[in-house]
Amino acid sequence: MQKTLLVISGGIEAADAARRAKELGYYVVVSDSDHLAPAFQFADSCLIADAYGAAETAAAAERFNRKIRKINGVICVAADAPVTAATVAQRLGLPGISLETARLSQDKLAMKQRFFERGVPVPWFAEVATPQALQRAAIERGRDLVVKTVDSRGTSGVQRVAQVADLDKAFWFARSHSPSERVMVEQYLAGPHVSTESIIVNGACYTPGICDRNYEDPERHAPFLVDNGGELPSRLSDEMQSKVRAVVVAAAAALGVVNGTVNGDVVVQNGEPYVIELNARLSGGFFCTREIMLHTGVDYIAAAIKLALGEQVTPEELVPKHATSVVQRYAFPNAGEVVSIAGAEEARQIAGVDDVILTVRPGDFIAVAGDKRPSAAMVLTTGASHDEALRAANNALARIKISTR
Repeated sequence: MQKTLLVISGGIEAADAARRAKELGYYVVVSDSDHLAPAFQFADSCLIADAYGAAETAAAAERFNRKIRKINGVICVAADAPVTAATVAQRLGLPGISLETARLSQDKLAMKQRFFERGVPVPWFAEVATPQALQRAAIERGRDLVVKTVDSRGTSGVQRVAQVADLDKAFWFARSHSPSERVMVEQYLAGPHVSTESIIVNGACYTPGICDRNYEDPERHAPFLVDNGGELPSRLSDEMQSKVRAVVVAAAAALGVVNGTVNGDVVVQNGEPYVIELNARLSGGFFCTREIMLHTGVDYIAAAIKLALGEQVTPEELVPKHATSVVQRYAFPNAGEVVSIAGAEEARQIAGVDDVILTVRPGDFIAVAGDKRPSAAMVLTTGASHDEALRAANNALARIKISTR
């Protein structure tokens, strides 16, 4: 019988993982609370359950496993829900990270504390329980800080203190995005910002993807930290990339990941890398599902699927085969209701464009930065050089016209 893979979250990035699992010949179950989740179109079976509700998803998976079909593996794609995946794995006796590792990955304060204890370089950090505590931190440490939720998803609620006019308001805004209503503050580190994608197989860590994050217009979204895409290969020196890989190895070991995937957020300052966070799951933004494959030829998502199913992943599968330049860019229209979208098909015809993905439809509402990335489309391009791939991305974005009111 085909092995069965449960994909937690049914978003547009998870759809890529579900589709790849189908291509590999597996039976695919997708779990999401949205009845119209994009990944459902590639699923053999669907579970309606909240990706962030560990008990709810685990109960649904148990029923499916008992009454319909045995589940052999579980992965979490582009959703900050490692606890959900670990809970399912524990209940069904599947391969995966431990619940302790998952909880550390989802709790940024506990994660930072573990890294600090194990000697993994991190920026200065502290929990702030009140607006007054945030104000004291700003006085004692200066305003070059970042205030964020302890357990929120992605960059929701993250703000630069130096660009905040009202610290009380910033505190309560961050707290409103925290399921546990906890807030922390950390030192803001200026310098090259990279995302990493790594797979750990029997304790050996492979990092085929180091992506430079691009912050082109930081003042537009201030005080929120919103990047407008990324690019591969990284422009960090080979020596610095080796340092980044080494710090990811140390961070993954500190979290206790022996078999699994991690995606990292790392800043390089004064020649040294610092870990902002390391998530024990597959990343969003098509980094793990498309960009690594385009850049290196490594079928990263296939390796992650095999690992989740308890199958062998060899080092040879993770060796880069080439180094094609890849650029990803987002379109940020004005906030408001989307009235019309034009030019996407024209953009897809530009040489070097791998894909144009629209994330809104007429009638959708684009919020201002803060709660989530206020983008409406994404372009992904390749080229023989960085400049060639970037030129294709800019040309594609210029064709896409998204009107709001």
